[in-house]
Amino acid sequence: MKYDVISWESIDEAIEILAKQIEESKIKYEVIYGLARGGLVPAVMLSHRLKVPMVLNMEEVWRLKVKNKSALIVDDISDTGETLKYFDDQKFDIAALFIREHTSKIRPKYIYKSINHDDWLLFPWETKSSSK
Repeated sequence: MKYDVISWESIDEAIEILAKQIEESKIKYEVIYGLARGGLVPAVMLSHRLKVPMVLNMEEVWRLKVKNKSALIVDDISDTGETLKYFDDQKFDIAALFIREHTSKIRPKYIYKSINHDDWLLFPWETKSSSK
C-alpha cells in the first residue's frame, strides 16, 4: 500500500483554511460534531479555532436540528462519501480536510484540499497499522 503522509503543519493549515471558509459563510454553528475516528481531531481543532462547542453524541445534534439550529459535521476525508452521505442526505453542513473528487458520492460544504490519487492518507494521529 502506498502512503501519503500528512504532517501536523498541513493539518494546522487545513484547519485555518476551513475556519476562514466557515467564517466567510456567515453561518453561526451552534455545535461541531466530529465523526469517530478520523473526524475527532479536526473537529476539536475547529471547535477551538472557531470557539464553537463540540458535542460527542448525535442526540445533541438532532436536538438542535429540530430547533432549526445549525450543527457542523467534521471528518478527515470524503473518500467514497459513504460515511458522510447520511449527513448530506439530512441536510447537515459538512467540513472535510480532504476529498477524493473522483470517488466521493458527496461534496462537503467546506474542503481544504482535493486529491486525485488513491494513496492512503496517513494522518498524524494514525499509524500505518491503523490503515489495515
